[in-house]
Amino acid sequence: MDKLPPEILIHILEFTVVAHYGNKNGLLRLRTTCKLFDEILKPFALRTLQLEFTRLDRTEKRLRPPSESALRRIGPLCQALYLDMMVVRDEGEVRFLGDMFAQVPTMNAFVSNLRHRYCLNEASFTEIDYRYQLGVMLEYAPNVTAVKLNLPFQLVSPGQYRAATMILGNSFAALAQRPEESETLKTLVLENLSDMSVVSLWRNPQDVKNIMTAFSDLRHLFMSVRRNEEGQTHTINFRDRLWNMIGKAEKLESLCLVDLDADEKHYWDIKTSTRRDSTLEDWQFRCVPTIRNPPKSILPNLACLELRQVEVMGCGLLTTIKCFSNSLRELYLDGVYLKTVYNADSPHDATNTLWIGLPNVRPHPRCRWIAVYLRQLKAQLRVCRVANLGYDQYVMGEAPLENNVTYDLVDPSGLSRSLEQRFVEVATGIKQPPAQDGSPIAYLPEEESQEPWALANRERPSNMRIDDWHASYYLSAQRNTTSAWQKSIDGQFPNCNQFTLNALHNFADNAYNGMTLLNRMSDSEMAHTHGAM
Repeated sequence: MDKLPPEILIHILEFTVVAHYGNKNGLLRLRTTCKLFDEILKPFALRTLQLEFTRLDRTEKRLRPPSESALRRIGPLCQALYLDMMVVRDEGEVRFLGDMFAQVPTMNAFVSNLRHRYCLNEASFTEIDYRYQLGVMLEYAPNVTAVKLNLPFQLVSPGQYRAATMILGNSFAALAQRPEESETLKTLVLENLSDMSVVSLWRNPQDVKNIMTAFSDLRHLFMSVRRNEEGQTHTINFRDRLWNMIGKAEKLESLCLVDLDADEKHYWDIKTSTRRDSTLEDWQFRCVPTIRNPPKSILPNLACLELRQVEVMGCGLLTTIKCFSNSLRELYLDGVYLKTVYNADSPHDATNTLWIGLPNVRPHPRCRWIAVYLRQLKAQLRVCRVANLGYDQYVMGEAPLENNVTYDLVDPSGLSRSLEQRFVEVATGIKQPPAQDGSPIAYLPEEESQEPWALANRERPSNMRIDDWHASYYLSAQRNTTSAWQKSIDGQFPNCNQFTLNALHNFADNAYNGMTLLNRMSDSEMAHTHGAM
């Protein structure tokens, strides 16, 4: 090895780093091989520092946070922080579980363990302990430009999110109060962000100031959002506050929004709701918050937008796209449902909101045809990729659930192309093949004067590959500009905490067992009552 030129050895070790993706501990062990290995591998192995529950927990003391002397040595090499607080429980959640399992003595130990070890308290750790340790890490790691924060993931939602709000607020405070010589934050990932936390922080001027400071130079933002409070007033308040928060990142270049309340396992072309499932108002307000009446200055540099696993109103989606139309260059939609209302008294109105539009038909002003609208806007998209698009249909009145509305799901050319492929083709101006009878197919803009730029002007490729239109395939093969940081905040190693996964599974299993015992007790009581009668 001593005879190898340094540049060749460096290349070998760089390939070794790639080969150890997912095995950071193995790479750390390689550092002990020799001094040269240590010098070359140290910047890779120490690129991300982690702060998670076990490093703060006083109960078991399994791990300790890095000492100040260690941080002084390794801190300058750190470029990212991974903050995992998913296992922290909320007092309201534990109180709810305690009340629910009060008649099941075998669940007492489980509830007590949640309360004393996993809630923020003196026995485990407090929000002050968290704030102090995060502040110390940021003080000794001035080159941190990326942060991933996993907020508490609650089993039940009793309406209280004090723990998550405290952790979020203290995280922003620590980021805002970094030493002046520190690098500014460029990338931020917020997992399990609750609507109540956003609304609560926005009531405190100091929290707002901290957010503004932390977001001042932000370029990439990923948010997975969970909503728990219902009602029109709260929903509007959350929408406005969420976009107020995002809007503070005036230099933002990429944004990804994920709705954790949506069903990520099953996708249908059309899913149907009626007033038996929810009111029309509640159904409408389940959509992801989109911009309404945006200021002209919001996010002037946003080039990449991804919406994943969300439900959207046509008007909200169009307003958001229009807001970013001057700068937007990449659009990714995955698992997005377009909300539409079906009324048996006016069935033709069901086609007012469509992903693509109807061929050879000029839309009237009330139509919201997304792909056609992108052409009308002169959107300068260099990349448009979609997957798992569908319709969320609300059936009004006593209309039958089964109706003949097919929207634009059928390929008018008879080639059986998917809705997703045709959406990308129309949105990016690719000329459409003729109908089965040989007649031409075109998607017309609302006004004839828009035709010079809105009509398709690109010849069809001889062979379209799946990654030419499918979001998941494309993002797995290309450089992901919107959501790669969710899996790896430093782009080097995946962010995975096995303790967190095991703990959450344990919580869920215990809660399930408790519910099973409750059901058995209920069945036994019913049987006893019937027997006595």
